[in-house]
Amino acid sequence: MHRVIQVALSVAICAAAAFAEVAAQEVRVETETLVVSGTGWTLQPLANGKKAFANRPYVWNELPRDTSAWRYTQIAGGEPAVVAVEARKDTTVYMASTVANPDARFAGWTSVAGVSFRYTDGGRTRLHVYARKLKTGECASLPQGTWAGSLLLLGLEIEGTLERLPYNNPGLEVDLGVGLWAWPLPMDADDDGDLDLVVSCPDQPYNGIYAFENPTGRTAPRAWMLGLDGAARMPVFKAARRLSRSPSNVQVSYVDGEPRVLTPATIHPAFKQAGTAQGVKIEGENIKANIHTNGVRANMWRFVDYDGDGSQDLIVGVGDWKAYGWDNAYNAEGIWTNGPLRGLVYWLRNRGTTQQPDYAPHAPVLAAGRPLEVFGWPSPNFADWDGDGDLDLLCGEFLDGFTYFENTGSRTHPEYAAGCRLTGSDGRPLVMDLQMITPTAIDWDGDGDLDLICGDEDGRVAFIENTGALCKARMPRFLQPRYFRQEAQDVKFGALVTPFGCDWDGDGDWDLICGNTAGYIAFVENLSGKGVEQPVWAEPKRLKAGGKVLRVMAGPNGSIQGPCEAKWGYTTQTVCDWDGDGRLDIVANSILGKVHWYRNIGTRRAPVLAAAQPVEVEWVGDQPALAWGWMRPEGKALLTQWRTTPVTVDWNRDGLVDLVMLDQEGFLAFFERALRDGRRVLLHPQRVFCNEKGEPLQFNSGRAGRSGRRKLCVTDWDGDGRLDILINSKNAEWWRQTAAKDGRFFFENMGNLHIKNIEGHDVSPTVVDFDDNGMPDFIGGAEDGFLYYLPNPRAAGQAR
Repeated sequence: MHRVIQVALSVAICAAAAFAEVAAQEVRVETETLVVSGTGWTLQPLANGKKAFANRPYVWNELPRDTSAWRYTQIAGGEPAVVAVEARKDTTVYMASTVANPDARFAGWTSVAGVSFRYTDGGRTRLHVYARKLKTGECASLPQGTWAGSLLLLGLEIEGTLERLPYNNPGLEVDLGVGLWAWPLPMDADDDGDLDLVVSCPDQPYNGIYAFENPTGRTAPRAWMLGLDGAARMPVFKAARRLSRSPSNVQVSYVDGEPRVLTPATIHPAFKQAGTAQGVKIEGENIKANIHTNGVRANMWRFVDYDGDGSQDLIVGVGDWKAYGWDNAYNAEGIWTNGPLRGLVYWLRNRGTTQQPDYAPHAPVLAAGRPLEVFGWPSPNFADWDGDGDLDLLCGEFLDGFTYFENTGSRTHPEYAAGCRLTGSDGRPLVMDLQMITPTAIDWDGDGDLDLICGDEDGRVAFIENTGALCKARMPRFLQPRYFRQEAQDVKFGALVTPFGCDWDGDGDWDLICGNTAGYIAFVENLSGKGVEQPVWAEPKRLKAGGKVLRVMAGPNGSIQGPCEAKWGYTTQTVCDWDGDGRLDIVANSILGKVHWYRNIGTRRAPVLAAAQPVEVEWVGDQPALAWGWMRPEGKALLTQWRTTPVTVDWNRDGLVDLVMLDQEGFLAFFERALRDGRRVLLHPQRVFCNEKGEPLQFNSGRAGRSGRRKLCVTDWDGDGRLDILINSKNAEWWRQTAAKDGRFFFENMGNLHIKNIEGHDVSPTVVDFDDNGMPDFIGGAEDGFLYYLPNPRAAGQAR
């Protein structure tokens, strides 16, 4: 008989259970919510730098700085262990495993999105966290089978923290949207006879295949209503339902009227039920996931009977970046000296049948006798667009427009003319609002011609209606895009949203002013009033400046990463009374790195913004220039690193709003405000922010496209009277101010605010105080465009 070791303890005092026993002994631990038993483990503290396994020197990392209440079942790596739990009350159990794609052993366990940590072996192996709800008396065993086993985690409280901010506004309609990058797959997802929208989103943290149900039962107007039923084309969809995780390059084809979903070299026959969780490899000696010579960023696979022989061939659209490179390739005049993005289309002829395919080697699709090209991201759509009985080709691109290639050959021997840009029925270029567009052809409105359902980079999806007419050049004529709407669920504004908490409209509560990749800035109004922890929100409203919709865009040479980013703006801003007139203004940075401000010429309750004007600095000598790119300082106007927050704050508490932000070399700099001859001026920057060793804080030493990208918030997070810094990380790092001496300010990195990872591109931090308890709470704007809310742990007596 093995001796039974029984330890009764609560999670809060688990430190008393840090004991070491031999693997053969049975262990039993009782907490307030669980009875844990088994063999081959001991209960140990879970913290950065602590030994991870009993028989290896590996240590934990990527945990929050303070995990004093966290414990786990430590095993000897590679040795057998048994961990079983029984619930003493209804509870949620957490475990960590190296298994990223769980199998049947993990039945009942759900992956906790974004929550993981590592141990420091040679490969820095990541452990993923899983959760399981247990009723009182219910038992469960942790699945083992890997070298690292499955580890029970005690003391974690993950549910209900760092969650998406909901609208809390029943009946509100907003733009339909997933996270970053929308790949629409229109189909009857629920087999109820109408067309729904399924959208692939391969981002972080919103990654998934999402189904938006069409509740109207149709998208085709009723013929008997004589043109009065046009709204049927634009149903308001139900909020999203997640089917599975999503890889990149998910595409839908229609074979005999049925949707067939492909990813590179893979078909997903159970897509409606399981998303892309189940896949079958496409077999053949000429099939490989990347058929192109170079590495690709777009890899778009579709079925089509290209040559009219009755068998479904494969079409692959690729985006080749080799000639383009990546960044910093402008000459002194701002002309891009690298090559273009190359969007190519390949045909793999099916020499067999649709049921038993035999694919030939890939061959480029030609236009005017040369390999067909668009500007990257081709999204090829073969269809009889001009009604002459053969298949023409319509492509998207990495930017915002569409190119049409007429088949001047025949149905069985296609030959394509040079591409022509499409214009809308209004005579303007047919373009989407943003870029990285993903069109899919389908007869959405049931009128006998093929329309386009097209995704945008910011997660929105548009209907582009085919009028059924041809222009003089015999190209299809479309209406301009109309973006779909959905029932409001969680607050979202585009992608890479950059929130700032303030009372924009002067009604006493916390609103949000947000930027995004498209370069807009929006007002998200709190409709609840002061002191409501879970406010009701209005739909984001794009602001105007100088009487026009406020939008910053890079244009052909404003992004250090080249002309393929022409329609991005990456606005990031703070709100303050910059000119001291009692009204809130906006100070902003963007993809350009040109810091500017929008003066409020309205009132405190009804702001109206003037056109942008530069933020100017009283430089001592010449303004330092960036060590890359072609743009150079113009006069006193501040030109610094792109995509980094200009923090407006009265840092020295002298009654004047100062500027704290990254300088041209990535150091955090203090631009002090002063009065000179009755004018408010911004003084030459000083590197007064230091780490504990007294070294200036350089938050980014990268060059060109790797520069900037730091999102900042200044707040007294711990309530000690000193201003701290929150900066982007997997959520936000807290840099706690520890001292101020001789005009310098010293900070200690306290680590991430939370274990949950909401980072893809950089997270943009801000603070609010919805419940009016005097403590700043965290909101992080993620790459998916959603806002994530975390109450200050001090409110629950959990101050660090």
